[in-house]
Amino acid sequence: MWKILIILGLLPVIAFWLARYHLYRKTLEAAGGNDCRISTEDFAEKVGYSGRIPRILQGKRSAASLAEIAILAAYQQLRTGHEKLVTMRMRADSFAQIVAPFSLLVAVFAIIVGKQALICLTAVVMVNAAAALMKFSTRAIAIHAATVAVELVRRARVPRQSDEALIETCTRAISWK
Repeated sequence: MWKILIILGLLPVIAFWLARYHLYRKTLEAAGGNDCRISTEDFAEKVGYSGRIPRILQGKRSAASLAEIAILAAYQQLRTGHEKLVTMRMRADSFAQIVAPFSLLVAVFAIIVGKQALICLTAVVMVNAAAALMKFSTRAIAIHAATVAVELVRRARVPRQSDEALIETCTRAISWK
């Protein structure tokens, strides 16, 4: 029975990681590293983002960093009309980043203590499956935020047209993050 649960739990995890690899990582590797001649702080002003810029993005000029700012501005704008949906997406992101890796750590310690390895592995797979399903179920919110972010980028008047296209490409890819 545990093996069946592991196989059923691995299906959404594998689907999520394959989609993330092909639609997020490959796109950011191709377009995300290009320099766009505008800093994240200046771009945040142009798109109307009034929140705190994450420290990892401060002073960056890459298309991926600017796309992150555009997504943050879109979530900030969407929060006024769709607060519960945006909160649900943010919780799914937090759950996937924090709880899923933590479950692996707990399972390793449980195995060291003497619990059955198969049960611990099943628990890890199920927690990761729940994280993948939460990310998939809030995907529509991320797509809508990416659409709003693309509109914000177009209204921001980025200095070069090619930079704007790169930022739009990265913005659409970030919805798979």
